[in-house]
Amino acid sequence: MHLLIEKTLKHAAEYFQNFFIHEYTRKSYLHEVHPAVKLAGTAVLILLSITTFDPKKLMLTIVAIMLLAFNTGLSLKELVKRSYLFTVFSFVIVLPVSISEQDFHYAVIFPLRVFSAILAIQMLIMTTKLNEIVYAMKRLKLPDMLSDTIWLTYRYTTVMFRDLLNIMLAREARRLTKSNHSEVLKRGGEMLGLYFLRSFEKAEKIEMAMRVRGKHVSFTKRYDPGYFYLAYLAGVSAWWLML
Repeated sequence: MHLLIEKTLKHAAEYFQNFFIHEYTRKSYLHEVHPAVKLAGTAVLILLSITTFDPKKLMLTIVAIMLLAFNTGLSLKELVKRSYLFTVFSFVIVLPVSISEQDFHYAVIFPLRVFSAILAIQMLIMTTKLNEIVYAMKRLKLPDMLSDTIWLTYRYTTVMFRDLLNIMLAREARRLTKSNHSEVLKRGGEMLGLYFLRSFEKAEKIEMAMRVRGKHVSFTKRYDPGYFYLAYLAGVSAWWLML
């Protein structure tokens, strides 16, 4: 049982560590679109996903996102791989309520809403660096508290899951025999303490480094104005309203 828990934690750490990684290997049209345009477009796609319970509208939004990703050179396999876990988790959460209320329609629709919204977010993350996203938020005059919160969340999440994965890999490499449950609990407590200690130490170093370098974000790169992207979103939104 404890081996299953360890494997689950390991795979979860790998998933969340990769969730925020920008796709550097392939440059696509969306990589060149202005970050503010992509951020606004992502907000539109999220609104289309979470403001309806109509299966036709949800499927239209999902297909539109995947079609845009495919036509601009993104990997659909990687996009779905980054998005499926939240969908499965939402289905597990909603299923007991749907059974008790005898409303299985909601058990299907709600995960689809989550999947559509996560697809839109992942398409933004895969084509936009985090500092460009923060720059876009400042260009759109969003509150500084929001951008600072995103910086903080990204920083600590990345550090904590990376340390958790490293600790678990080191523990597997040093284990020679199968441990009993009491030994697992003892070592698990030690691992948890080491995990929090290393996370706090590294997070403090990152915060000090950011203060030394400054938090001002500016770019001189020339971006594509994204006319095709905006026209595509306008067409999808119009079709969504007509359904």
